[in-house]
Amino acid sequence: MVLGNLGISVPASAQCATDASLPAAYAAWPDARSIATATDATGLGSTAFAVGEAVDITLHPDGEVAYLTLPKGEGEASSFGGMASFEVAQPGTYRVALGESVWVDVVRDGKPAEAIAFGRGEDCSPVRKRVEFALTPGPHVLEISGSTTTGMRLMVIRLGE
Repeated sequence: MVLGNLGISVPASAQCATDASLPAAYAAWPDARSIATATDATGLGSTAFAVGEAVDITLHPDGEVAYLTLPKGEGEASSFGGMASFEVAQPGTYRVALGESVWVDVVRDGKPAEAIAFGRGEDCSPVRKRVEFALTPGPHVLEISGSTTTGMRLMVIRLGE
């Protein structure tokens, strides 16, 4: 948006007085529960969350996290990250919706899934980034890295439901 004759561009996010309504798939977004992310594989048992559940995650300094794979966007010493687990019941396309713009990888059997789409969240929404993956049934690990904050909200949703 350009303000009057001044020629000053204002980013779309600055034009929002309040957050927009999220699509129905994000119905659980406002009702997040808190979990601390794991810093290594042994801590993953206490980080499980369900597809369709919103979680507020607590992150650790990136240098303290022993990622299962080397995240593509592993952060600098001053950034934060962590790992959490979720279970996929049906094959399909899954979206990781993030409240911050961070690096995200989804890992199964020690291999990171390739992102098939990514972008910003819906205008004026609390979703700042979204990344989509084609996933198969089984346990998965979400690796978050490169955050500038020690916490954020996220969800994993199955598309097409």
